[in-house]
Order: sequence, then C-alpha cells, then structure tokens
Amino acid sequence: MMYIEIKTRNDLIYANVPVWSIIDNDYKEALVLIDTGATVTAFSDAALKSLGCYNEEKKASVRTASGFVDVYEVNIPKVQLGSFELINITVHAHTYLDDFHFDGIIGMNILNQFNFGVNFDTQIMTLEKRKI
Repeated sequence: MMYIEIKTRNDLIYANVPVWSIIDNDYKEALVLIDTGATVTAFSDAALKSLGCYNEEKKASVRTASGFVDVYEVNIPKVQLGSFELINITVHAHTYLDDFHFDGIIGMNILNQFNFGVNFDTQIMTLEKRKI
C-alpha cells in the first residue's frame, strides 16, 4: 500500500505528482486535481508543452461537464503515484485548464488501476494496485 500526501480546498482534492519531462529527461512536479468524475486524465496545454509532451496529431471530441470540447490526445511517458510508476499514459490536452491554478486532473483512466481511499483528517490518499 502506498500513501500520498494530499491537500483539500473547497471540496477539491489535489496533490503534487511527479510527471516525466522529455525536455529535462527527469521527473517534474505537477499540481493535479484528483477527480473521480473525470473519465480521462487531462493536462493543460501549457503544462504539456513544458514537459515536451504536447502535440496536435490526434484530435478528439469529448464530453465534459460544460458540454463537448475538442482536445488532443497525447501520451505522457511516465507518471508516478507514490512508488507506483505508470508508463505511457494517454491524457487529453485541454486549453481551458490553462486558466486554472492546476497543471492537470488525474481521472479514472489512472485511478481505476488502484483501490484507493482518502482520509480527510490526515490529508492522506492510500493507493493499492488492483489485481486485474
């Protein structure tokens, strides 16, 4: 079982998560929301550009809480949640995230790989790899 320090504010859960930067050839901290209502993980265009992961090769139209938006599907080489390293994660590049104070949103395409829980008193998220 792995433990990740989280923070909460106004019903939002967020954490610093190491994400692989192609530019730096090393991990770079990203401030992300933990969102069980998001089907797919998304990052701002600006965050993906700073990681060297942004491209406009694969376009998709996705439904969000605000309606349909056009996004680009891109791959992030590695995302680390505690000691768990996830390889070649598909994420959506969202321009609307550029206006938020977060680099991205961790959605269910990552979270569903784990049994997880949040302790709001201790500000800790527990993760256990699922046996799929």
